[in-house]
Amino acid sequence: MTPLGVAAALARDASPARLALALATVLGLWLVGALVHAPIEAALRSAPCDGLACLRPLRPDTRHGGYSAAEFRDYLDVIWSLRGRALAGLLLDLPLVAAVTAALLLAVGLVTRDVPVNERTQRLLLALPLAYAAVDLCENALLVVAYSGVADVAVVLPWVSAMKFGTAVASGAVSLIFAMMRALA
Repeated sequence: MTPLGVAAALARDASPARLALALATVLGLWLVGALVHAPIEAALRSAPCDGLACLRPLRPDTRHGGYSAAEFRDYLDVIWSLRGRALAGLLLDLPLVAAVTAALLLAVGLVTRDVPVNERTQRLLLALPLAYAAVDLCENALLVVAYSGVADVAVVLPWVSAMKFGTAVASGAVSLIFAMMRALA
């Protein structure tokens, strides 16, 4: 079965309970990721943090607003001794990518149910979460290269991160639009 076929099967079997489970999984994995990355975040903080401010990540690859190659190189200089921890965080990111992708696909399945959608639009709706997963996995591969010191990928990495956030937002936004269309119908 093709990836698009698997995505279509997951979306077809969507239910509110499955979406809730996927979202809970995303939240749980994100919290575990915050714990794994805590020493890295502590190394990046110039002042102690209190309460929820400690959960706000400072790693460049988590910034929605983007970052530059120079900022990523500065980040590598700070965390160079913690590269093993960063690599462990990348291993944890793999199930998080799967959970986010599943949540996006389930959302597509829920919001397009009972809404007439042509085949091309349906394929596009299913392709957006898969594009997010592919770009996030590419970003992880580039981070592995950077953390291992094999090559300087700081010039490409900000663009890949921007594409990752862009595909995730696009997929979520399209699902939201279809949900509004469904609610108004």
